[in-house]
Amino acid sequence: MSIAVMKRVWEQSQHSGAHLLMMLAIADFADDQGRAYPAVGTLAGKCRVKPRAANYTIADLRDSGELEVKVGCGPRGANLYRILLDRLGARRNAGAPLQSSAPLNRVAPSQSTAGVQPGAVLQSSAPLQPGARAPALECTNPLQPGADKPSLNRQEPSIEESVDSSVGAAGATPSCPHGELLDLYAKHLPMLPQPRRGLWANSTAAREMTARWRQMLTAKKDDGAPYASTKAEAIEWFDSFFAHAAKSDFLTGRNGKWSGCDIGWLMRSGNFNKVVAGNYDNRVAEVTR
Repeated sequence: MSIAVMKRVWEQSQHSGAHLLMMLAIADFADDQGRAYPAVGTLAGKCRVKPRAANYTIADLRDSGELEVKVGCGPRGANLYRILLDRLGARRNAGAPLQSSAPLNRVAPSQSTAGVQPGAVLQSSAPLQPGARAPALECTNPLQPGADKPSLNRQEPSIEESVDSSVGAAGATPSCPHGELLDLYAKHLPMLPQPRRGLWANSTAAREMTARWRQMLTAKKDDGAPYASTKAEAIEWFDSFFAHAAKSDFLTGRNGKWSGCDIGWLMRSGNFNKVVAGNYDNRVAEVTR
């Protein structure tokens, strides 16, 4: 936990209620740069809400500009969050002064005007106990005393680990880089519906994507060679897969016959295999005279 990040969220965030609570929960795991990678379930537990509600709140925070979310880019495929410290309260500052709705501004004048550097710990600010170095320990029970980085102690199994535990031995294939694959989907198929990344981690489509990722790293071609044997090769293969799908007039809806394709549809096993087999490739009509 970074006391400096926690303090800045308390004092500067534009949010209140459930959204502020979620920002503080993420800050409770963050390093001094605002980076953290707790599991969605952990954040939901701290905020006393269901994971689905937590995902909606995280998506709102991302859209507000105060939180950056990179799906699957943290350790072991976890989501990587970054509290954008320079954007805290940006929208509220553009409208009304912060002092009108920020109870944490009640700090002794000598400390608020004594040249304190941004992010410094003010011992007399409201959340701190007298003489304490950190906020009340009731909110950090899972941590061991003296832990350097709370997020390392609290990391829960990622969606890749929980979904694919039955596919091969643990660690046999690289974790699925969801964020990179979603970027490739968006690059080649921008005309199709795009997933809300804040809700992606717990979705069925995310589990299907992980399964297809492992499929490409374990399946063999007719000549016995693997489709991909490294993470880089697998990412390149998916780049080609989405580019191939983008050429299909049927999948993209260009021929007007169907408009139901999206990332979830493409990642389902049967549909995925049909796309790979060329079932949806454009057919050149035979010219008759």
